[in-house]
Amino acid sequence: MKTLITGGTGLVGRYLKELLPAEETFILSRQDVDIANFYDVRRLFNRIQPDIVFHLAAFTDVDRCECEPVNAFRTNVTGTFNVAFFAEEFSARIIYLSTDFVFDGKKNSPYNELDITCPLSVYGKTKLEGERIIRDNCGNYSIVRTSRIFGKYGHNFASQLPRKLLQGHKVKITTDLINSPTYARDLAVALVQIATSKFCGLIHFCNDGYCSWYDFGFYICKQLGLDTSLLIPVSINDFADSIAKRPSFSTLDTSLFGRKFYKPRPWHQALEEFLNQEIS
Repeated sequence: MKTLITGGTGLVGRYLKELLPAEETFILSRQDVDIANFYDVRRLFNRIQPDIVFHLAAFTDVDRCECEPVNAFRTNVTGTFNVAFFAEEFSARIIYLSTDFVFDGKKNSPYNELDITCPLSVYGKTKLEGERIIRDNCGNYSIVRTSRIFGKYGHNFASQLPRKLLQGHKVKITTDLINSPTYARDLAVALVQIATSKFCGLIHFCNDGYCSWYDFGFYICKQLGLDTSLLIPVSINDFADSIAKRPSFSTLDTSLFGRKFYKPRPWHQALEEFLNQEIS
């Protein structure tokens, strides 16, 4: 069974690659193919003829998306349409990775799959449009929403925070953005479980529980034996370079995933493993 991973050299893609047979897995980076080019994507599918497509490629820098909406649309919408179109043409199962940023954060309890979406940012809007494209154009699909991904291959804030703290850097960190941390290794395992099942539709996956960014950093300091004074608690409004609006509470309800597959482990347990095996 041939598997294609778009965004395969990114944070989640590299963990996913470790779980799949190398001889039947095709990793696609932005240097290989421009997914926004319809004809490039057609040539790619003609060459590989995949059975499963993990569509992870996305423009994920939330603030840059706000400044570069055309580029965000090009990758997250046009690119997704092209991949979805040919996945359907080749009767491939497609797994699309989405985000908690499709919500506005005004709910006081975790968001489930039936809750109304209302993205606040260009990033959230383009990812939600990607969901619609998958749903409307593909027969055999799963849309997986997740949040605050961290792992050893990441260049995002959640992944780099432990290293910054170990180097003794003081870090400004928000107390008023609350969501569900997700270890990229656990997410990759979940994506394989979903892909090899018959589940079709929308599902949420993240590690169990939720916390603020400050709580996340505090737990890292405690686990690594670092002084918590390295953390400077601030509000998101204190970040002058924060351009995009972010949901203040975008915790995801994973009850459906628990019923269909298994209960995700707690975020702090996953974070401990990450710190012990991949950071310390």
